Amino acid sequence: MSLQEEIKSTEKLDDVLKKCEDYAELGSRLAKDAVSLLRNTVWNVSEILNKEIDNIKKSNFSDNKTNESLITQLSTISSDIKKLPEGLVENINALSKTTFTITLFGKTMAGKSTLMEILTHGNGESIGRGAQRTTRDIRTYMYRGLHITDVPGIAAFEGKEDEDIAFEAAKKSDLILFLITNDGPQACEAECLKKVFELGKPVICIINVKADISHSTNFKIFERDLNKKFEKEKLDNIKNQFIDFGKQYGQNWRTINFAYVHLKSAFLSQQEEFIDNKDKLYKLSRFSYVERLIVNEICTNGSFYKLKAYTDIVVVPLVNVLETLFNQSAQNSKQGSILIEKRKKINKWTEDFEVDGKKRIKAFLSSLSDELKREIASFSEDNYDNQNASDEWNQILGKKHIEKRAEKLLKQLGKECEKELQEISREVNNEIKLSHEVFSDASINMDVIIDGKRIWNWATTLVSGGLMIAGLFLSGPIGWIGAGIGLFGWLGSILFSSREEKIHDARQKLEKKLSNYIDKMIIRLEKNMLNVLYNELLKKQLYPMKKTINNVISSIFVLSNVQQNFAIELNKKLQMINMSVVKEALVYLGYSEAVCNIFNIARIPGYAMMIILEDGKHFPDDASKKLYSLMKEKIWYVFKKDNLKSMLLQAIGRGCDRDEIYIQYIDSVPRIAHIPKIDSVDASTKNRVRMAQQITELLIMK
Repeated sequence: MSLQEEIKSTEKLDDVLKKCEDYAELGSRLAKDAVSLLRNTVWNVSEILNKEIDNIKKSNFSDNKTNESLITQLSTISSDIKKLPEGLVENINALSKTTFTITLFGKTMAGKSTLMEILTHGNGESIGRGAQRTTRDIRTYMYRGLHITDVPGIAAFEGKEDEDIAFEAAKKSDLILFLITNDGPQACEAECLKKVFELGKPVICIINVKADISHSTNFKIFERDLNKKFEKEKLDNIKNQFIDFGKQYGQNWRTINFAYVHLKSAFLSQQEEFIDNKDKLYKLSRFSYVERLIVNEICTNGSFYKLKAYTDIVVVPLVNVLETLFNQSAQNSKQGSILIEKRKKINKWTEDFEVDGKKRIKAFLSSLSDELKREIASFSEDNYDNQNASDEWNQILGKKHIEKRAEKLLKQLGKECEKELQEISREVNNEIKLSHEVFSDASINMDVIIDGKRIWNWATTLVSGGLMIAGLFLSGPIGWIGAGIGLFGWLGSILFSSREEKIHDARQKLEKKLSNYIDKMIIRLEKNMLNVLYNELLKKQLYPMKKTINNVISSIFVLSNVQQNFAIELNKKLQMINMSVVKEALVYLGYSEAVCNIFNIARIPGYAMMIILEDGKHFPDDASKKLYSLMKEKIWYVFKKDNLKSMLLQAIGRGCDRDEIYIQYIDSVPRIAHIPKIDSVDASTKNRVRMAQQITELLIMK
């Protein structure tokens, strides 16, 4: 670059940086207006949460621990959302309005320190000292009116704290310079770049070619070797490998500008001891292209990047909170659905158990009655004139072990009841555990509402010692008539035709008396056994479990509704910010007339945006291309329809089986969109699904 060209470039950059201040002011105002609206939403939602908490406290819900769990989670949501606006304001205020900020990202030894020395014309003291930097060592310096931040190395072993600091610095940046080397792209570097993109930041990627040079190096050999390393095909291959990493995240890294450079040559060209080869070294380094790329990027789009830094510092956390709330609402809804199925199962089993229990008790008593009545004839024959017949009969009853047999049947019913409760417990715990594993997002720290071990670890508590069977029999004598036989014998010759007739009559009366006694005993025994069935098993075991399931289902859906309703309110604010950003982008590009065709916008910074057009409207192709180039985000289009499923299918695209998708209505309101194979779709479709959720405000799940 000639001196005249450099002066012209500097003047243009200065003008743009002044313009950046105006856009920073606009961006700050848009962001703060959004936070102001958000505060109102937070206040309204907090009021709703407080009412729900009061309702729960006043309810007659007998399960105090579940009550406490639900109240804790609602209180946690309330506490977290109250902190949200303050946190956003803090982030907004951390951005610089007066200077354009660039952050250098890269692994340790990738060349960040060398780049800093080049830009500041340093003496090289910091080069090679990346590994010795302290964790919180963030270096800042000015270059051509730009604020440059050099953060700790990323993707290092045990470098989590360093990475957190680096990404925190990236939030406050307007542009990221991402350094890699020609050793080949690494997955850990790609993971870090993905996170940078998730912040919505524009990126320039610098591939630093490794080639050593010192005083003893033969310059011609070095020049030849370095030119070989700069063969375009080799470096393009490295670039494309790195770009391909983005596909697995659903990100389009082809929007990134790449520059190939040998930073060490550029640095040495500034050092006194290499004065003789100064110009050659600088030319070999290709660093002039890096400088032009940075300056051109800022001059072309820097003003809008400044505005976008302010709006995205609000949008990014809002999207995260929004999706967390949607996912947690879906999780709780899923758990509620699981419990509804279990409630159906236990209701059916309880009905069958009650009917079957009655049948088995009746069958047992019918068999017992027949068994006892078979004893009547022979007993009457032997005891019609026995004054101790009651004792004899009671001995027969004792040998039948009626109490133990009745107790055995009731205990068997109790065991079946206990086994079913344990089986339902196991099924519920397993399914809820699986549901919890599927929804593992912990951005907002709220546990699931169900404590499985506590709620479902039921055991029957059957009354021991005969289940009160011992008092089921009619007490006292049978009402014996045979004791007067001697008197009848004395009077027989006068009053009756024969002794045989009187004995026959006495036996029949005894048999009838015994039969009536057995019938009454069976009736009373049935009544008491049914009381045990109802009071000890149904009322104390199955009915309470059904009530607990009902109460927990109600609690889960309260939480799910609160989460979804709050997500919907946040989404409305998010859509307003997205409309403002895209409107400013189109005005910046000179396509302000295209704004009137837009009904709404869903957006995930760094990934894509979805523009909802009024039905029959058109978005200019050239405006679409320039918007894509400026925002560095894919653009998809959806036409507004009254049919919600049509909107959903348009948004999701053809990355999954559309025929299997269905919308679930709850209380006649569309609430959940089920996509059976959502876990197996590609990354691009997953991003479309995320934006479909913003558009439809449905919970999207399997």
